[in-house]
Amino acid sequence: MIANAFLTCVFLCTNNADPAMAHQRLEKMLADGDTAWIAQVFRRYPDGVLGFVDHYLEGGLKMIEEGGPSEAATQSFRTGLEFAKLANEAFNEVIFVDYAAGFGSWSPDEQKRFRQGQAAFGDGRKVKNNPAEALAHYEKSLSFAEPLGDHWGMAMAYAQIAECHMQTGDFAAAKAAGMKAAELNGRLRLRMSHIKARLICGKAHEKLGKPSAGRGHLRTAWESLRDSDGDALREEVREAYCVAMEAAGNTQLAAELRAAARPEKKD
Repeated sequence: MIANAFLTCVFLCTNNADPAMAHQRLEKMLADGDTAWIAQVFRRYPDGVLGFVDHYLEGGLKMIEEGGPSEAATQSFRTGLEFAKLANEAFNEVIFVDYAAGFGSWSPDEQKRFRQGQAAFGDGRKVKNNPAEALAHYEKSLSFAEPLGDHWGMAMAYAQIAECHMQTGDFAAAKAAGMKAAELNGRLRLRMSHIKARLICGKAHEKLGKPSAGRGHLRTAWESLRDSDGDALREEVREAYCVAMEAAGNTQLAAELRAAARPEKKD
């Protein structure tokens, strides 16, 4: 993952007013064998789990890159893997262990390729106003991430590839990449990224002249939103969902959804 996003996740996980996901707290549970407790914490805070696990994986890799003791890096990888196993258990998944196990298994050359994939993603962000140029960087990032089993890197790359295709008007390609991003982000429990990927899928179907076909994606996006999410995103998802429902003939539910969003008039 990109360094700034990684640091943000770590900050949120360790500086919460109710620090349920604090590393020291869960490390003690792990040492004491209270693994069922950790799984329960993960179920309550699903979209913080990947960042929590990644703290140990990126931390171990950084130790290696800085020439630190290999034993400490190995222990960091192993701790991340133990937490990934509990994430798999919490969500009936395999993807967290698949992702975490990669870090300890990579050769020095593969570790460098992982960083090259991150750098390519960052290069895409630098030219985001030029979607055709950015697309080449994101596809390069994906080409590094896929062989390494870097599922987070793949999810991020697919999401940006989908967005670039939407901007350049290749809506079929946007739909295909958006579905990949939605699948990965959903499995990784990255709620906001999952919502945005589903939104792209729905909009791509609309642009392809099949708005009702995107209804399921948009329903998932709408149902995944929280009241605390930004008004602009909620309105964007709501309107796209309503358009898809109307195309499928469900005009009443679309009207009710729009009406519920309007503030009540006071006498």
